[in-house]
Amino acid sequence: MSLLTVAELRAQVRTSLTDAQLQSVITREEAEVIRLYGAHYVVLTNVTETLAGGTRNLYLRRRIGTITSITEYATLEDTTGTLLTTAAYLLWADEGRIQRLPSTSIEGLSWGLQLWGARVTVIYIPFDDTDARKAAIIDLCRLALERTAMQSESVGGEYSYTAPNWAAARADILARLGFVSV
Repeated sequence: MSLLTVAELRAQVRTSLTDAQLQSVITREEAEVIRLYGAHYVVLTNVTETLAGGTRNLYLRRRIGTITSITEYATLEDTTGTLLTTAAYLLWADEGRIQRLPSTSIEGLSWGLQLWGARVTVIYIPFDDTDARKAAIIDLCRLALERTAMQSESVGGEYSYTAPNWAAARADILARLGFVSV
């Protein structure tokens, strides 16, 4: 089932396409959003991301609502990871970032810079980005429907035209939704 309905798109975009043709455009654009950022938000549904460690920060594909669990694995082959407590990391929810905090000794002294293990599995509930996704999908559909070979055309003395960078326009719209470039 689509996040965006044909009626919602028709209210924003003028087109002569049939409902079936318009649904095909919506389906194609939603598939790209899901490929980059995961399934659409469903209330209190966990998302699991497994990331390479070895850095101080982990970057998830989406903004974080709440973290359910973080399991850290010392090596790539490790099958029994360590379930971390909230004292082991700092959450930067709006950035989709989780920072590894230094371990502390019994005396409370910091052991210095702490990096994530080789592999980390994060289970979390993402921030509800439904409205932002709908807006982006409308813009992606509008871009697909209005796409021409020319951005502007002139016949003043000599014929000339300018073509926009369609790929850059799509990338700008998709970048509004998350952190795919990290």
